[in-house]
Amino acid sequence: MKTILIFGGSSDIGLSLAKYLINKGNRVIVTYNRNKVSEVEAFHCDICDEKEITKVFEYVMDKYDHIDMLINMAAVSQDNLLLDITKDEILSVLEVNLVGTFLTSKIYSKYVSNGIIVNISSTDGIDTYNEYNLSYALSKSGIIFLSDNLRVCTSNKVFCIAPNWIDSDSTNRIAKDYLNKELKRINQHRLITKDELNSGIYQIITDKPSGNYRIDIKDDELWIEKI
Repeated sequence: MKTILIFGGSSDIGLSLAKYLINKGNRVIVTYNRNKVSEVEAFHCDICDEKEITKVFEYVMDKYDHIDMLINMAAVSQDNLLLDITKDEILSVLEVNLVGTFLTSKIYSKYVSNGIIVNISSTDGIDTYNEYNLSYALSKSGIIFLSDNLRVCTSNKVFCIAPNWIDSDSTNRIAKDYLNKELKRINQHRLITKDELNSGIYQIITDKPSGNYRIDIKDDELWIEKI
């Protein structure tokens, strides 16, 4: 049984992945910040607080002796136009999405030298960004380059996975007209289901060499491409 630690696993996407991995025979622990989790083993953690992150790692290592895989899913967004976005808004997104991923990867590498790091980015960090999501796209692009650097700095196997639009709670809160317009603009014919995302992530981490991968929809089928 492998022990998997997911940072930022309290969203519907994170919990869906956690349950999927549990069904595959793994032990999964998730962290949450504001939304408490009861469905799986979970701990509160502020991804911006290095001491809190360290406490999570210490607890899991003491209890289970090893963490086979770290998955970084913690993310926030502050959508705004270039001329309206503030310094505080852009820094808050970078601190959670990019710096948080850096911190967890760094601390994991102190404890584990033969494990797996999975960083969740987005196609917004590649080519689907728009005029409103500058800070989010910047953070997700940074995660891709951070993952490249981690492969040089750590002996752990490092994956970076960049999905396109997912059929999630946050996506479904977006105005339908705007969402449909965006999907048409980027030529995504439909949303990626959570089941497809889970199977795509699992396929990548079990069958593919370390690297950066895009998960998308092409011809109405799940499409995985190394980037």
